[in-house]
Amino acid sequence: MMPARERPYFVGWIAILAALPIQLIMTVWAGGFFGALSSAALGLHGGAPFVFFGLLAFIGIPCFAYFGKKLNYQRTIYSFYDDHIDFEEGFFSRNRKIIKYRDVVEVTLRKGILQRCAGLGTIYLGTIATGSSQQFNPFYALGFGNVSASGVGIRDIREPDEMYEKVRKLVDDKRQVRMQPG
Repeated sequence: MMPARERPYFVGWIAILAALPIQLIMTVWAGGFFGALSSAALGLHGGAPFVFFGLLAFIGIPCFAYFGKKLNYQRTIYSFYDDHIDFEEGFFSRNRKIIKYRDVVEVTLRKGILQRCAGLGTIYLGTIATGSSQQFNPFYALGFGNVSASGVGIRDIREPDEMYEKVRKLVDDKRQVRMQPG
């Protein structure tokens, strides 16, 4: 049987807004750290090094987030088979994971505020394997690192409520088969 395939939907303004907290923190840090280093090394006085490195971070981080997430999403595909999902992603590093529906213990739908504005959502398939969820990965906001030891997130998909019901039904059907004796 030919698998059903889904891809995440890239929205540029969401990628930029999601990187905003990191962008602001790194702007101040880069300006202070590299500005102070260059001032000390070159004997410069005034705020020019702070402004230069701060501006570099302020512009560079959203550009990195935008293009990195876009390239990552272009290479991400979720293939739904009768008994498992095959997940591939990655531009900077490639990840591939297969999760059997019978091993899924939790199906969660999350629609963040930015996702809701664009009609998107993320479905997380959790397994009993040990590991951490995606929220603890600082690069998750930039669109990287979707695979964890305990499952996979099907990120930024259109019509998330309908997709959630389809995935939940696939998982529930396989759980019923697993629980039947014999």
